[in-house]
Amino acid sequence: MASLSRLSLYVTVYLFLCLLANLTLVVMFLGGHTTHQHHTRPAPTPAWTPASGHSLGCDELPAIANLTLIGSGWTKAVYRGWYGGSWVAVKTVHTAGHDMSECRGEEASVCYRRCANKLRQEARWLTKLSHANVIKVFGECVPEVEYSAGPPRSGVAAVVVELGQPVRIVEVLQMGYEARLKLAVDVGRILQLLAHSPLGPVLMKDFRREQFVLVDGSLKLSDVDDVVVGEPACSTAQDCVIHDTTKEHVLTTVACDGGLCHGHNSLLNSIYAGQHFMRLLLPYGGPAALEAASLHLVEQQSLGRLDSEHLHTAIEALALNYSMGGYLTQAEKQEIQNFVVLPGSTVEGEDFPCLRSDGAQCVQSVSSPAEAASLCSQLPACSAFVLLQHWTWTGRQTAVFKKGTGKVREERRHTLYVRRGQG
Repeated sequence: MASLSRLSLYVTVYLFLCLLANLTLVVMFLGGHTTHQHHTRPAPTPAWTPASGHSLGCDELPAIANLTLIGSGWTKAVYRGWYGGSWVAVKTVHTAGHDMSECRGEEASVCYRRCANKLRQEARWLTKLSHANVIKVFGECVPEVEYSAGPPRSGVAAVVVELGQPVRIVEVLQMGYEARLKLAVDVGRILQLLAHSPLGPVLMKDFRREQFVLVDGSLKLSDVDDVVVGEPACSTAQDCVIHDTTKEHVLTTVACDGGLCHGHNSLLNSIYAGQHFMRLLLPYGGPAALEAASLHLVEQQSLGRLDSEHLHTAIEALALNYSMGGYLTQAEKQEIQNFVVLPGSTVEGEDFPCLRSDGAQCVQSVSSPAEAASLCSQLPACSAFVLLQHWTWTGRQTAVFKKGTGKVREERRHTLYVRRGQG
């Protein structure tokens, strides 16, 4: 056991030194300066913005400052850096990664070139897949690398892209229903893109959360170095069988037509998305009337009965239903008759916590004043609610529920609804 512990310690130290060496290499050749203070902005860099349309090249890379390692894999190491007043992500060859360390029988320069070409290929695919839910490519540099025992003498291969945050399960589970529904809609749109991309039908073989990032609350595809472009070839329908994740049971079979398994990539992407995303995003936390539809959608997806096209349509319909309050019963809609409306008015204080909100206030988005009235009627502490001039991404309006109307004051941007007999 003692020897095993020492071995684990040696492996840990070795991996740390490899990562440190890779960071030093990138900093040396990109000219940046590392920092561990994410919120400390460095000195201004050249007049460039992500929206400028100017593609960065080898000449601009040395101006990227404050490089900090944020992730690494078999082929790539990813750094956060500051350029032109914005944080960006810099993808480089991971010199201590699997693809380099397992390169045996070949010169290191050949292995580095192969990894650099993977970076370039990924940049090209991301550019061709240009979409609101795909990270933007800001530029690349793949010099004629001369790799030796030390770092490349002619410069580091790098691709500069939009910076996002990792998709962490715990953080996703802590999101409110509306934020998770936004991610579900994004997944549907990404699947739709992959099914009808400019590259052809694209299969994400490694459809994991690690292949995506969050940018301003939106889910974006960030890693496409392990994708398959085009449907698999076939001779008979037996070649187009799709199994479950254990490979023990057949889920479905797509048609073999013209030597290709038509719809294979679309359906398999949908199944993978269900395993890694939808079961975490949809089934809970929303209006009770939508739970059955959400659970049915997730179940159908896991059984291979919804390809990307149908999944995208179903999620968009669910979001529209939530936005419009189509799930409200006639009795719930009539609750608004039990409230008196006071335009341009609000209530100071009188806040109370409720299950669907954090903190001392009970705040929730509603599809209409009628839904707010119905919710208020179901809360024992609620006597009134205020509609704010604030709308969420679905078009739903923000409502603040109040336990009393002790101090009503004028506020032209608010509308106050008081339960009859409470004012």
